[in-house]
Amino acid sequence: MKKLLFSIIILSLGLGSCKKFLDTVPTDSLVQKDYYDSEAKLINALAGVYYPLSLGSMYGDFLNCTYNISDEAFYQRSAQTIGVMVYNFDYADNTIANLWQQCYVGIERANLLIANINVAQMDEEKRKPILGEALFIRGYYYFLLASNFGDVPLKIEATKSPAAEDVQISRTPVRAVYAQILSDMEKAEGLTSKITDLGFSGRVSKTVVQGILARVCLTMAGEPLKDETKYKDARAWALKVMESGDHSLNSSYKQLFINMHNDAYDIKESMWEVEFKGNGADGLGSTGRLGNTGGIQMQATTAIGNKIGYSYGFLHTTARLFNLFQPGDLRRDWNLAPFGYNTSYTDRYYYNYYTPAQIYNRDAGKFRREAYVLDNKNQNTTPINYPLLRYADVLLMFAEAENHINGPTTLAYDAINQVRRRAYGFSPTTVGASVSVVNTINLASAGNTGYIGSLNNIPVTITGGGGTGATAQATVHNTSGKVTAVAVLNPGNGYTSLPTITIGTGWATGVNYAVNTQVFNGNNLYTVTTAGISTATGPTNATGASSASVTGAVFTYAGVRATATATRATSVVDLSGLTPISFQLAIENERSMELCFESLRRPDLIRWGKFVSTMNAVGTEIRENGASFSYGGLGGSNVQPKHVLFPIPSAETTVNKAAVQNPGW
Repeated sequence: MKKLLFSIIILSLGLGSCKKFLDTVPTDSLVQKDYYDSEAKLINALAGVYYPLSLGSMYGDFLNCTYNISDEAFYQRSAQTIGVMVYNFDYADNTIANLWQQCYVGIERANLLIANINVAQMDEEKRKPILGEALFIRGYYYFLLASNFGDVPLKIEATKSPAAEDVQISRTPVRAVYAQILSDMEKAEGLTSKITDLGFSGRVSKTVVQGILARVCLTMAGEPLKDETKYKDARAWALKVMESGDHSLNSSYKQLFINMHNDAYDIKESMWEVEFKGNGADGLGSTGRLGNTGGIQMQATTAIGNKIGYSYGFLHTTARLFNLFQPGDLRRDWNLAPFGYNTSYTDRYYYNYYTPAQIYNRDAGKFRREAYVLDNKNQNTTPINYPLLRYADVLLMFAEAENHINGPTTLAYDAINQVRRRAYGFSPTTVGASVSVVNTINLASAGNTGYIGSLNNIPVTITGGGGTGATAQATVHNTSGKVTAVAVLNPGNGYTSLPTITIGTGWATGVNYAVNTQVFNGNNLYTVTTAGISTATGPTNATGASSASVTGAVFTYAGVRATATATRATSVVDLSGLTPISFQLAIENERSMELCFESLRRPDLIRWGKFVSTMNAVGTEIRENGASFSYGGLGGSNVQPKHVLFPIPSAETTVNKAAVQNPGW
């Protein structure tokens, strides 16, 4: 039986290049002191401490995908009835065992590096951040263990031997584990580099330590510890980040994530990322599965499918998350993809947009393979970086802690409103903004025949209504000849009345029309069957073809044009006038909208004491309202109080008899 706790998988497995920092050469052993006798070797060892974060058992797959099953997402596979993704598993589950194991692998590597940190003769100012990062990452692995497993064996010295008696270690009470986490991270805060000196987000900087300390303290303030003194500490750590001057919000939420897809570091907002690189062809194991197991489903293996990038699309949104977004919130359609791919054609692909009612159809789209530029995309691996800490999270943590201590003060409002303003397309410093937008576009029930499916997405024009900036596009079904949905791509702003919606292109005089172009004139839809320049006389025929001598190009009647109407809505951006309780609820909702699919919702719900009740409720909602996706409620319905913690893996308890099991498992 595998000894999970003390399985030391030293650098012999895959310490490959991960962009700048992890671009190191694999080595055979970390157990000899001479391994640490130079600065380069210490950096190599530090890469080994980071490396488990990128594995499939952690942020390479599990923590970026299945771990996100919550009130934000359900597992989009109707046949899936067992496993962590539907909360039907036991202590022998390999997914949970691998998470446990890799945390302890990282801890052991950190222990070895810390024990040998002074072996090398080198500049002390260069030694400090190496020690600081090793201490911090050790604390972070213990944070993952404590928040997911509760009491865990605490081991802060390197293993001296694999003897059987050395693996019999009792689980340390979780409060003591958190004390060690705080100790490690607080020491690291004084040793790590400024992010502006590092220049990228793959290594831990001083403000990253401060931001994660805020997260740790908020976790301690909530369940199960309920140490409310930690709200003050969380506020202080978050405030340090805010006052550092090193961080601010990217003006575009969408662009922030496109940058992550394309290795363009945004150290102002994306403070810490797990790095991935390449397409797996180098054999160094430096890729993950972000956007592949989750992401927008695309399972065609054609050239067009490969151009987009293969994705299983396991995560679909819940109506609960979708309905949190108010009209004009630009985050919604990036996070919750409003389309699926149509790859019926060999030379191109297009989007099948969903109707406003098709909420459960939407994939988690925050990480989407189409958004990165790498060619020759591997079916099951991607190089997309995964964010572990963003400045938006720091602002929301500060607002939550400030509200708990002092109520919804001006400082608390400013922090949450910075995040909200960016969400609606405003500068974070724009005070008192509101938006009046095109909210939905609804197809009329009459008409709508004769469209050519191969034309795919056809243009939609939005005019009038007093506003600007709204854009939309319509989907044509490739076999039925109908427009099936009209999607608002940009809701615009300033709409004081309903705008006019025009689907497709109207006939015009003096245009050189090509064959298969489709235009409408009046309520009639026409297909150009003979190319030519249109005269001043437009087609009016309700059957057959127009005369070239009259209309120039020949316009053949195709059917009745599709029409649609818009709805508009107004949203107030800045929050104000809330009670402490309602402000806390606003924080909880804002965190879901802003940070969805970033592996934070499950721990948030747990620390708020809402995990079981929320999961049960959302399970019922999906079962009752999800129609063909009603199976997605299985996971939420299966959740019991025992699921607040994962079980101690059977492979651990088999070897370590002192590691008793969690209640209920």
